[in-house]
Amino acid sequence: MLFTIIEVFKNIIKNNSNQALMISILLMFSIRIVSKESSQLFSPILVFSFISYFLMFTIALEALKKNKIIGIYLLITIFFIPPNILPEYKGLLFPITYLSHFTYIGYLISLELFKRWKKSHEL
Repeated sequence: MLFTIIEVFKNIIKNNSNQALMISILLMFSIRIVSKESSQLFSPILVFSFISYFLMFTIALEALKKNKIIGIYLLITIFFIPPNILPEYKGLLFPITYLSHFTYIGYLISLELFKRWKKSHEL
């Protein structure tokens, strides 16, 4: 089961890494330009934010390829995280984003596990 989960993540990242990298860099720079706070170029928070945006955009782009409605929903929920976009909901909407992405990943993993189970057992 662990190898199935790793394989699902590997395929998602392999198929969507270039686009997700460009989109996450553009989002990080646009948030930095709009932000009134000055921060260091390479801080631990910036690195963590970049990694999380990269993974979320990778998952959302995979969803966009498979199902347009779910993909658009996941892309929209990513914009709930930066506090500069919706300042009145600062820190309140990020669970929606993370739970949506985790649910979609769980869906993909369960589909792959079902396919492997179906292959190994003749029905």
